[in-house]
Amino acid sequence: MADRDDALLRVDSTGTVHPVGRVASQMLRARNGEWRIQWSPSDVIFLRADRAGPVLKLAGEVRAPGAVCDTISLIAQSNWHGELVVVDETGMRSLYFDQGNLVGAATTVEAERLGEVLYRFGVVTRTQVEETVASAKATGKRFGEAALELEFVTQKELFEMIRRQAEEVFFGTMLVSEGMFYFFDRYEAQMLTRHNLPTAGLLMEGARRMDEMRYFREKIPSETYIVVPTGKDKKVPDELAEVFAQVDGKRSVAEIGRRIGQLEFEVSQAVFQLLSGGFATMMAPRPEGAEAIVDAFNPGLAEIHRRCDESGKGGELRDGLSRFATGGGVYDPLFMGAGPLADGTLKPERVAKNLAALAGEDPDAWLTQLLHEYVGFALFHAGSILPREVEPELVSAVTEILKPVRVPEGQGSEPSMTGPFGDASILDDV
Repeated sequence: MADRDDALLRVDSTGTVHPVGRVASQMLRARNGEWRIQWSPSDVIFLRADRAGPVLKLAGEVRAPGAVCDTISLIAQSNWHGELVVVDETGMRSLYFDQGNLVGAATTVEAERLGEVLYRFGVVTRTQVEETVASAKATGKRFGEAALELEFVTQKELFEMIRRQAEEVFFGTMLVSEGMFYFFDRYEAQMLTRHNLPTAGLLMEGARRMDEMRYFREKIPSETYIVVPTGKDKKVPDELAEVFAQVDGKRSVAEIGRRIGQLEFEVSQAVFQLLSGGFATMMAPRPEGAEAIVDAFNPGLAEIHRRCDESGKGGELRDGLSRFATGGGVYDPLFMGAGPLADGTLKPERVAKNLAALAGEDPDAWLTQLLHEYVGFALFHAGSILPREVEPELVSAVTEILKPVRVPEGQGSEPSMTGPFGDASILDDV
């Protein structure tokens, strides 16, 4: 739990329990009723609902990634039959075992729900997920049953996706780094389908994924990053051709996976090889929506103003930018009531409001172009008033900051940010 004090309880001298933290209060309110205290060591309080229930065979804390693997291994080796529940701040996962094999899984973690798995594999669209959720709520049916009824998936597809969902929930459970686990001898009788997946194989695959994803993250920070082709004049290896065919400088790792029916690990594995072979590079995801776009440019503006202020040239920079942005141009109505503020940044929510009354069919692209020009002029003017030795360092800093709004090569143009002394655009070689 992120804040341990938030889950704090206090037992007074009369034996009365008082929730001290907010989380503790919420958890107790959700469990109103009678509870039976069980024998336990002096530093543990163990309560069970005062009614007949399944036997709790194991319970304990998880305090490191992969720690739950020992428990899963014990369950498999002992050929136990039951449900392993693992709870952390992201939600609750249940793994169902029978004779050492994983036969099903359930989860409240949004990214692992069946609808999200179907969407990430490209089986259904986002609109179809939303329609299925609405239908399931209206009819009381499960998501998979509703999807079949709406004919968004076939029985064969659903069976395969439920298996893949069980695997993803299993791998997600292995990654839990802080939480609690409980193993009951009960069994979920309402599973939509049953599989028979060898637990030992899943543990080995999960361990491999944990190791390799840490390695991949050095070059692929997340599945939202864009894969950009380099134009290298060399044949891509056959085993990477399917993924490379989807690399167009616009699609993210997640989008590529949806188009070819693979999840993040498989796509990351192929993309990592493309990066290592020089066939592609990675680009930070471009912000969407006016507020996000302004948020992406603001750190660059703040950095330029900070450097000029430190050199005693802040007033000259602000005067130059004011002349650039005024005089009947589009910046006047765009920046109305939005700044610039003292640090040179703009108010995202006000720019978004102004943009709604100004932009045409593609307001995000229009705003991005205008802010590129504005920051470009700010950098140009700063270069003309700052000491010569300061400019290269400032160019490098702003280049790094503006990576999320970089236009991929061949995907359009952006204004040049050439400095006053003939420097290349700050967005080159990103």
